[in-house]
Formats: sequence, C-alpha cells, structure tokens
Amino acid sequence: MSTPLYIVAAARKIDQEGHLDSVQQTQQALQEAGARIETLVIDPLKAGWQTQIRPGHFRSGCAPLDALAKAQRRLQADLADAVLIQGEDLLRTGYTRAQRHQLMAIYGDVSIPEAYTLLAKHFCRLHDLAQCEFFALRNLLLENYRRTYQALHPDFDPNTQAAWLKPVTEWFRGVDCANPSIDFSGQLLLTRADWLGALTPLSQRPIRLAGIGIGLAPDDGPDHVAELAEYWHLQKAVHYANLQAEVDFCELFQQGQAYLEAYTCYPVVPLAFLMHAGLADSVHALADILQNQAITITGGMNLARAPWNNPAFSALIAAYQKLQDENARPWAGIHANGGLGYRQGFALLHRDKL
Repeated sequence: MSTPLYIVAAARKIDQEGHLDSVQQTQQALQEAGARIETLVIDPLKAGWQTQIRPGHFRSGCAPLDALAKAQRRLQADLADAVLIQGEDLLRTGYTRAQRHQLMAIYGDVSIPEAYTLLAKHFCRLHDLAQCEFFALRNLLLENYRRTYQALHPDFDPNTQAAWLKPVTEWFRGVDCANPSIDFSGQLLLTRADWLGALTPLSQRPIRLAGIGIGLAPDDGPDHVAELAEYWHLQKAVHYANLQAEVDFCELFQQGQAYLEAYTCYPVVPLAFLMHAGLADSVHALADILQNQAITITGGMNLARAPWNNPAFSALIAAYQKLQDENARPWAGIHANGGLGYRQGFALLHRDKL
C-alpha cells in the first residue's frame, strides 16, 4: 500500500488580503530537516495558451489537479520528499481589460462564452433538456452559489449584480460566466506521512490527499463539442479518485459527510458534474440537489472570482482550510475542468482522526 500523502500547509492571498507565511515556514522546516522539495507551477494568463509549456508547469483550469497528480506520482516514487505547488495571477491589476480579452481568445474567432453555448446545446440534446429547463437550472445554480457566498460574506449585496444579469450569449448571462477580476496568489505543500515528524508541533492539521483522478478527451475546442458534451472523461476522473480513496463520493455527499466544490465556469459544467459523477440522474434530481445542498465551498467562480488557471487551486486551499475544523465534515471533493472540458480532474481530501 502506498505511503499516505498529506497537505501540510496551504494558503492564498486574494486582492492583498491574506498571506503565504504558513506555507513558507513549513517549507523551511522541511528543508532544515533535509527534505528534497520540488516546485510545480500553475501558469498565469500571460503565459499564453498555445506557447510551449515548460517542465514542471501546468496550464488550463485543470492545471491545479494535474499538478497535484504529478506531485502524488513524484512522492510515491520517492523522487521527492515534498512538493510545493504555487500559482499566481494578478488579473485585476496586472493586465488591461483589452489584454485580458486578447489573451483569453483561445479559440480564435469563437469566444469562450460562445463555445460553451455550443457545448451546452449539445449537452441538453443528449439529456433531453429543453432550453427552458436548462434556464431554470441555471437560475437554481446562481441561487445555490449566492447562498454559500452570502454565508461567507454577510455584507454581500446581491443587488449589485444587476448588470451581470444581461445576456452575454444566447444562453448565458454575465453572472453565469467566470469572473476573472481578481489578484490571486496561492501555495500548497504536500508531503509523505513519514515526514510529518519533522514538522512537530504542526501549526496546522495535515489533510490527507485520499484520491485524485484525471480524465482526458482526445481533442478540445468548438469543433469537438459533440464528444466533449458526453463527459465520459469526467466520469472516469471521479471513478479513479473514488478507487484510490476507497470510497463513493456520492454516498459521502448525500450523507452529509463531504463538501463539494464543483467547477462553475458555465452552468453546463457543474450540471455535467452532478450527472456524470452519479449525484443526479434526472432534471428533478438536479433541482433537488441545487435547492438543498451547497455545491461549492467558495460561492463559485463568478461571485468568488476565477483567476484563470487557478480557481480549482483556490478551492483546494479553501477545502484544506475548511477541513481544519474538527466539527466540519471530514471529506471534500474538488472538481476541475480544463479548456472547453477536454481535461477533467477530481480530488478527494480527508481529515484523518488524530
């Protein structure tokens, strides 16, 4: 059996709030104990989409879980004793609006919202969802995000979103899309169980990486939406994570034992997750989940913002912090979606009993 792996520090800085001191201090303690520490990097928007990806770097919305899976392989093969994953993107202050739009035009003449509209239409045809049913679910998704975000930010005024309710495409409003207006920095440190002794006393509770699965489709982009809409590779990612963790995430979530951070860049993505992860098998079941159970920890990628390749990284850190509470649920599942959905990832975290 593989040696258990633990996140021993994770922190984020959002719009100048927060700091990364806990990660840097834990990294220093491991270095002083003689640990071999490898660094993996999540690329920022300015790295481009078509440029060559450097070794140890990861790109797309699935990049954080791709990096986590690489870290898992390196640690279990004893090629490193700890892995630092880091990502930074100053999307609010580091780019002009024009620069952001230019760099985000990854599909040429077809914008990302237009490409996701095509994907949503194929998804609805596959599942016999009428446009009006999809729109009703779109509205329930937004209310689900709002409830979570409002609980985290009691001063939040939903009426400030009036402009975001205007249509961006035939099927999506601004509020349905990921909002990149955020400065984000994050770091996460993963190590094997045999190195926990070097960190005694621990400043934060270690959280076990119980399982991670990655599913890949052959192609990405608007020309491949028919295959991408089937989301077989998403189902594969969840299956692999469950196998590693030796659990059924659906059962854990339905029993109130697990948190979920679905990837919420466009309504079709979290709906696909709920259906292909096995949580819902009908429109009625989707509506029931959205009305009664939070599907994000953060409040989603519009309200909590979406730092390009880093939203799932921000969610990983938020899940790690939430699981520090002894009274919290012991499990968390984090979903990641890359490009138009060609890369799918799912990670399971667990708070072990001390």
